[in-house]
Amino acid sequence: MLGVVALVWLIGGLIGSEADPELQGILAAIQSSVPPSTVSSPPASSSTAPPSSGETSPPAAPTTPPPPPPDPNLPCPDAAIGVTAEVGAPAYRVGQRPALKLIVTNAGPVPCTRDVSDEARQLVITSPDGSVRVWSSNDCYSPKGPEPRILQAGERLEFAVNWAGRTSAPGCPRKRTTVQAGVYAVTPHLGTLVGPAVPLTLTAR
Repeated sequence: MLGVVALVWLIGGLIGSEADPELQGILAAIQSSVPPSTVSSPPASSSTAPPSSGETSPPAAPTTPPPPPPDPNLPCPDAAIGVTAEVGAPAYRVGQRPALKLIVTNAGPVPCTRDVSDEARQLVITSPDGSVRVWSSNDCYSPKGPEPRILQAGERLEFAVNWAGRTSAPGCPRKRTTVQAGVYAVTPHLGTLVGPAVPLTLTAR
């Protein structure tokens, strides 16, 4: 291809502008047979531009603040309070002073307030079937008014009392008799709440 172009250039230089018309025709024929030169362009890049580092993430959803803690001064519902009784030994002899306990437990999930005064809490001893009332821890004590107490969740309060082994009645009459040997029931009370009874055994001396 380069040789043909050089030949055309050489002939054109020899014949000049006033050459014979026949030679000019030959030169024109040679020029028309030379294909035009092409310039190849570099292929377009197929790679895509990386994402801009300036892109921002969507804003985070607003968080809801936690609810305020419950007011511990609110009264404890009955369903959250457990009241039970305990006896210090499986059996006592007549004339001994059995050790008794009344236990109050906040079984709820939050702190709350409950009246645990002497007037509100009470241990009552009866016959096993509950038909005969023998003694109460409140019969001979004067009430001192309410005693509200904040109970933490799961907190347990214990109130101990020793029974003299004699009968009693509301108003604390002076005539009191020694209880005979046998099996009795000790029932815990806290206001209107009544817990399960536990057995108390008295044996002969």
